[in-house]
Amino acid sequence: MQKDEYLSLLRQALRNLPDNEQVEILAEYEEHFMMGIADKRTEADIASGLGDPRSIGREYAAVSLVNHAEKSPSARGLSRAVLATVGLGLFNLLVVFIPFVILFFLLVLILVIGFSLVCAGPFLAGYAVLILTGIMAMQLDAPPLATVFFGIGLTSSGLLMMAIDYWLTRICYRQMIRYLRWNIAVITGRETL
Repeated sequence: MQKDEYLSLLRQALRNLPDNEQVEILAEYEEHFMMGIADKRTEADIASGLGDPRSIGREYAAVSLVNHAEKSPSARGLSRAVLATVGLGLFNLLVVFIPFVILFFLLVLILVIGFSLVCAGPFLAGYAVLILTGIMAMQLDAPPLATVFFGIGLTSSGLLMMAIDYWLTRICYRQMIRYLRWNIAVITGRETL
């Protein structure tokens, strides 16, 4: 593969990166070619030594998306970073994507349970208050006053679960970014790109 073809494929692989990053990366690889030619190496030899430009583009894209997810935390940003990292190798489907999906659903489950408790508490307490005031003549299995406090306890428990879920989500987000960085370093064999 010749220099122009190699750089063209690399440019194509980097098309989703910001323009300034593309220019910087392409200039670095252009310099590799110039240094190799100065050492009397052929362009094909230099290109084969640099590696597949599409793989290099995927590596840079993954690193860029992880950096973006770290700077601007969002579920969409982290999801894009995870998918880009999964694209680096089939092995990543097992070690990145599946744990991410499991963790995501566990956090959503905790949030749903917490929200359900927050909603159930006032209904239970309100029902008990209606019985206490004589508006409703139904009977509960527990004393109505205890049911009021139980409803307040359910709401408090739900709020606590939602707060813990928020805290866990923040911790998991930061750890997932660290894990993605580590995974990219293992896959590429480099600490950073």
